[in-house]
Amino acid sequence: MSPTLAKLFQTKTFGDVATPVDHQDIVTALSLALADEKIAVLHMLYPRVDARNHKSLDALVDALHRHGLHEVGEMIAKETRYLLLKNPVHAWRVFHEISNDSLAIGVHLYYQGLSGVAAEQALNRDAHVPAPRAALHAAR
Repeated sequence: MSPTLAKLFQTKTFGDVATPVDHQDIVTALSLALADEKIAVLHMLYPRVDARNHKSLDALVDALHRHGLHEVGEMIAKETRYLLLKNPVHAWRVFHEISNDSLAIGVHLYYQGLSGVAAEQALNRDAHVPAPRAALHAAR
């Protein structure tokens, strides 16, 4: 196990035969392993569907399509449990569409070995990196 991944499991007692880990340990380790590529892991929680939730899910899928995130919209329409998003800007958009505007599902964000508010702050930084000044002048 790499020293970086070992840090994630430092609170675990390693036995001779087995070590207990939970879902969050595994997903956090996955996000840390993908940190160099700036890939976000979104874990969606779909409640039992009633008419109100179904309507909200449809609205979420429509919003994702309006943002040009057609593939993500289709995956959420199929109730995909995990998404790996390789573009921090897209990941930030999807995370916020779900967490702020959808009654249909819940979402947990894992990014660079972080979860919760720390993951959200790290993703926000990477999604909102200012363009270099030279690129701004070239675009004018």
